[in-house]
Amino acid sequence: MTAPTWNLKTIFPGGLQGESFLTALSSAEAEVVDLLARGDALPALPAQRSEWVSWLLAVDETTGHLWQCSTFSHCLSSADTSDRVAVRSEARARAAIARLGRAWVGPEEHLAHGSDAGFEALISQPEIAHMRPMLEKIRRNGSLLLPLSQQQLVRELAEDGLYGWGSLYDRISGQLKLEIDGESIAVGQANNRLGSTEQATRTAALSGLESAWKGREEDCAQSLSHIVGWRQVLNDRRGVDELADTLAANRMSRETLEAMMASAARQAPILKRYMTAKAGLLGREKLGWEDLAAPLANPNSAQTWQQSQAFILEHFASYHSDLADFATSAFDDRWIEAEDRPGKRQGGWCANVPMTGESRIFMTFGNTFRGTVTLAHELGHAYHNWVCRDLPPSRRKITSTLAETASVFAESLVRDAALKAADSRASRLAMLDARLMAGVSFLMNIPARYAFERALYPMRRAGLLDPDALTQTMLDCQKAAYQDHLESWYPHFWASKLHFFIAGRAFYNYPYTFGYLFAQLVYRKVRADGDHAAYVALLRRTGWDDAEPLAKECLGLDLTRTETWDLAAEGLEEDLEAFLAEI
Repeated sequence: MTAPTWNLKTIFPGGLQGESFLTALSSAEAEVVDLLARGDALPALPAQRSEWVSWLLAVDETTGHLWQCSTFSHCLSSADTSDRVAVRSEARARAAIARLGRAWVGPEEHLAHGSDAGFEALISQPEIAHMRPMLEKIRRNGSLLLPLSQQQLVRELAEDGLYGWGSLYDRISGQLKLEIDGESIAVGQANNRLGSTEQATRTAALSGLESAWKGREEDCAQSLSHIVGWRQVLNDRRGVDELADTLAANRMSRETLEAMMASAARQAPILKRYMTAKAGLLGREKLGWEDLAAPLANPNSAQTWQQSQAFILEHFASYHSDLADFATSAFDDRWIEAEDRPGKRQGGWCANVPMTGESRIFMTFGNTFRGTVTLAHELGHAYHNWVCRDLPPSRRKITSTLAETASVFAESLVRDAALKAADSRASRLAMLDARLMAGVSFLMNIPARYAFERALYPMRRAGLLDPDALTQTMLDCQKAAYQDHLESWYPHFWASKLHFFIAGRAFYNYPYTFGYLFAQLVYRKVRADGDHAAYVALLRRTGWDDAEPLAKECLGLDLTRTETWDLAAEGLEEDLEAFLAEI
């Protein structure tokens, strides 16, 4: 059995041109038009509380319908970037979501700036008790809103003025082809080759990627210029810096972000010792960028889809039957698109299908242990969606930071199991290498991306982003994060990393470091206590709670302290010592 393609018929039978999808999307669009008119007509609180309650409940329902349509079309456009119907359908669903955002403008103004008495009168209504955290967040972030007419205009122009540039990048990325050894392959396939055990294969893959992205650098710089420029004008109008939106969206404090990044930098000595040792094993003085994801030679490193699936199910079950049963259903019901073929978008992700309580996972499986880890990671996301499936959309707003909790937890289960199952020196080295490699990725690579994205804003203030300047800045950030400990780099990584081009979400990257470290804290406590119910309760709280109180109440930890994040990274040194002992 090769890696599977997914079954989307349970979402909308008949596909994008079938009656089921077209009716659902048309109905959702009509609901949005109605909600926009009703939202603009809502008076200042506490007047017409019943109208407010009716509007908020209708928004919650319509949000679920739009998610369903958006996920379905996104799945199809990702699986085949040449499918013009899918691309247009995704754009149509996204436009409806943007219009729903516009419908919120008037109500947000009242919620954020109305009287305390009026706000309290609304949130005390029992029918919308579940919405209290969401409404309080809107009030708390009122300083991020422009005056009403300007806020309306921003929402209306965003589809063409902002999101269109991200869509253009997706199309460039999906259609980009590389020529390696006479073979034409997609970007996602080339990225998989960076995980090869063969030095020549990795070197050729990195060279091909660098060359391919250099050939599209002008287009990528143009897209990035306008995405960053849009955000910068908006931030200037509001009188905030580039971090204000991402901190609000992730329901976390600036102190927490600074403490986490400081802790990541503290781990550099451990990770440098690991990279030096690994370079020696590969017969090199220093690792190159193409070696960062290279697995050590291991007789058990190659894995078929069946082996990967069986390994995950076995070790999910060793933690709790609920997780294994869920994963079994996901496999049996074909929620996963993993086939290695041209024409797919790059990357891996998990999308929620809210109306049916399902998820869909997108990846390109490369018959390696790395692919097994990616699969476990995405199944963790899907399990997170599953335990939250009965919650209304207003309580399923999982932040990017906390969204990584279940995925890294599942990934850790597989990594730990692989290490315990290793029955030879080569296998143990390979498994320890995979764990330390993750540390390098989350504590060096992600901080390099974060530093690069911070640098974009002063660069953009000086004018349109120049490809050469972007390339040099990316190189500088990589060298600073890795402390110049590599002998080759990936200067056009800025163009290759789709996260920089996600128009609706700035600073998409640092949440991975948060998730990696926070999940270690959760993993350690849950494994020690054996309390699966408490773990599920924590996952459900991620849909509405702030990061700091959640950590304080569930883990007894203060996320604003660097020492808390240091605690999360403690296992790295243990892994390093074990790794060195095997050499």
